Amino acid sequence: MACAKHYALNSMENARFTVDVRIEPRPLHEIYLRHFKRVVEEGVASIMSAYNSVNGEYCGQNYTLLTEILKQQWGFQGFVMTDFIFGMRDSKKAALAGQDVEMPFDMIHRQHLRRLVEEGEVPLERIEDAAFRVLRQQVRFAQGRDPKAYTLDVVGCEAHRKIAREAAEKSIVLLKNDGGLLPLKGVKKLAVIGKLAATPNTGDGGSSNTRPEYVITPLEGLQEALHGQAEILYADGTDPNEATRLAGEADAVVMVLGYTSQDEGEFVSPDSMAELAKNFPPPTPEELPIAQKLMASMTATNSVPNAMPPGGDRRLLTLHPEDEELIRVVAGANRRVVVAMMGGSAIITENWRHHVPAILMLWYPGMEGGHAFADILLGKINPSGKLPCVFPRRPEDLPYYDINARTITYDLWHGYRKLERDGVMPAFPFGFGLSYTTFSLSNLKLNETALSTQSTLQCTLDVTNTGSLPGATVVQFYVAVPGSRVERAPKELKAFKRVELQPGQTQTVRVAIPARDLAYYDPHSGWTVEPATYRLIVGQHSLDQQALQAEFNIH
Repeated sequence: MACAKHYALNSMENARFTVDVRIEPRPLHEIYLRHFKRVVEEGVASIMSAYNSVNGEYCGQNYTLLTEILKQQWGFQGFVMTDFIFGMRDSKKAALAGQDVEMPFDMIHRQHLRRLVEEGEVPLERIEDAAFRVLRQQVRFAQGRDPKAYTLDVVGCEAHRKIAREAAEKSIVLLKNDGGLLPLKGVKKLAVIGKLAATPNTGDGGSSNTRPEYVITPLEGLQEALHGQAEILYADGTDPNEATRLAGEADAVVMVLGYTSQDEGEFVSPDSMAELAKNFPPPTPEELPIAQKLMASMTATNSVPNAMPPGGDRRLLTLHPEDEELIRVVAGANRRVVVAMMGGSAIITENWRHHVPAILMLWYPGMEGGHAFADILLGKINPSGKLPCVFPRRPEDLPYYDINARTITYDLWHGYRKLERDGVMPAFPFGFGLSYTTFSLSNLKLNETALSTQSTLQCTLDVTNTGSLPGATVVQFYVAVPGSRVERAPKELKAFKRVELQPGQTQTVRVAIPARDLAYYDPHSGWTVEPATYRLIVGQHSLDQQALQAEFNIH
C-alpha cells in the first residue's frame, strides 16, 4: 500500500517537532497541498501526517487538514496514519480531527481512547470510520494477489537492479560542458579525486536507510568501465598536494564531492528526543524492541565526541570550504576537470564553477549509481536529467530561513517562481540539463485558441534531434497569465514530456492541459479558472531563450 508523507508543510527538519507553519489558504492549496491532492486523485492508499504544526495545530490532530481538506474536499477513501512515535499529542483531538491509526503502536490512544468513547467525547462512528478505512484498503489490496508470490528474494533482484541503474542514468544532470570535454575520449590516465568517489553514499540514514546489498561507487564504476583501457589514479582529497600532483600527471580529472547523511537528512538530537519522551508513556514489553530500534535509528550520532547529531537541515548551501579549495587547486594543475556533486537539493557553485569546464549533479544515485555515472562520463549513456529545482547564485535569492524557528510563514514565493518574479538570474534554471546532442522545437500548434473553463488545451509541436548522437530531452510546457486579476508567478510549469530521438529524427509531441490545471485558489470560492488571456511557453528549461510561444483565451 503506497503511503504519501508527510502531510503537510513538513519542509524543516531540525525544528520539525516544534515549528508552527503559518500560511494563508492560497499558498497552502496551490503550492504545498497540490501534490498530495494529485496522489489522492490517483488512488494512494494512505497518508502519513507530519510532526509540525500548521496554523496553530499539530498536523496529526489538525481537523482542517485531515477532515475538511483531505476527506471532505478531496474525497479521500484511504486511511491516515501518524508519523512514528511522536506523531500525535492528544488522543481526543487526533480522533476527532480524522486521525485513523496511531503508529507504530498505540502509545497515546492506549491511555485515553477507550474512556473517551465510553464517555461519549469521541463518537463511536468516528472509530468505525477509522476501522472501515483500514479494512477497505486491506480488501482492495488483497484482490487478485497471492502474498506467497512476493518473497524476500525479489528484493534487489536483477530486474530491480536494472531499474535502479536506469533511474540513475536518467536523473544525473549535466550542468556544464565547456569545450565538449564530455564524454571523455582518448584518456589513458584518469585522476579520480574525492572521498565520495570511493564511499557508498545513497543519501539519508536512520529510518530512511534502504540497506542495499551493495553500492557501486563512482570509483568502482570507472574502474570497471575502463579496465584494461586506462590507468586510474585515486586520491581522497584530504591531502591537496597529493591531489594536485595526481591531477598534473593525468589526462583528465574527475572530482566527486558533496554531501552525505552527516550533512542533511533525518535529524533528532538526543536532548530533544528525551524532552519529547517525557510526555509519552513507556512502551509495553512487547513494543519495547520496536521502540528501541526506532530510537536508535533516529538518534544515531557520529563518532566525534560532543558533535552535533548527523543530518538535519543543511547548514551550507555551498560545498564544504575544503572541497571548494580542492577544486581550485586541482583546476590549477589540470584544465580538463569534471566536478560531480552529490546531494539532495540545490548547491551554490559560484566560488568555483567558472574554474572548471564540466559539472554534473549526481544527487544520491543509488546502488547502481557508479555504473550509471561511468556510462555517462564515457558516452555510453547520453545524459538527459533535468533539474527539479533552481540552483541559485546566492542564499539571499531564496526565501527567509531560520533553522530553529518556532514559527515561520510560508507564501507563494520560492524556487523559480520567486527568482523570476524578483528578476534574479540563477546559476542553473529550473528544468535545466545539457545533453551530448542538441534539440530544436518547432511548429507549435493549439487545437483552439478560445476555450471554456471546462475545456482542455490540446497542443502539438515537433522535436528534432539536430546533433550527431542519440539522446533524450524533456519538453516543458509553462503557462503565464500576464493580465491576471490576482498575483501570479511569471510562469508555471503545467506539463512535460520526455522524448527520445535518433540523430536527425523528428517526433511530434502532443500534450493536453485541462483548463482546471490553470486555476488559482480563492479562499472564498475555491479553485477558480480565470477568464483571461494565457500565454503558453514551450522550451527545454524555464529560461529557455529558444522557447516557442502561443496565446489562447479562456472565457
